Amino acid sequence: MKDFEKGLVGLYDDLMIGPGYTFEDFKKSRYFCNQDGILIVDLEEKVYIDGRCYLACLFFRNGAIYMLSLICCDRKFSEIDEPKRKAFHDEILKGYGIEGKQEYSWGSISSDYDSRGNVSSINLVYN
Repeated sequence: MKDFEKGLVGLYDDLMIGPGYTFEDFKKSRYFCNQDGILIVDLEEKVYIDGRCYLACLFFRNGAIYMLSLICCDRKFSEIDEPKRKAFHDEILKGYGIEGKQEYSWGSISSDYDSRGNVSSINLVYN
């Protein structure tokens, strides 16, 4: 389930991320495995959204969700081809009517490539 207008993304049947989600909320979920809310929280189980498979990471700031990062793993990309994954993510977002960085009252959605980390992801950044 997803509702980009409201910033909501259902990662699993029992884990909905959106504005106001906190690390304390995450600690109550079955996905909490003693992760540190200060570091990146990598979810161990793959996420399926609209039939696509993703790796998901949660970033918290001052105990509240700051960013949900999704990496589509439907296709394999070599390390040198990581910018091609960015283009693939652009295509996925275009299918939802999102081109470039889309701003909302709760934050934004964008497809980004980090050249320092050589990683491409779809990022939902919360205000």
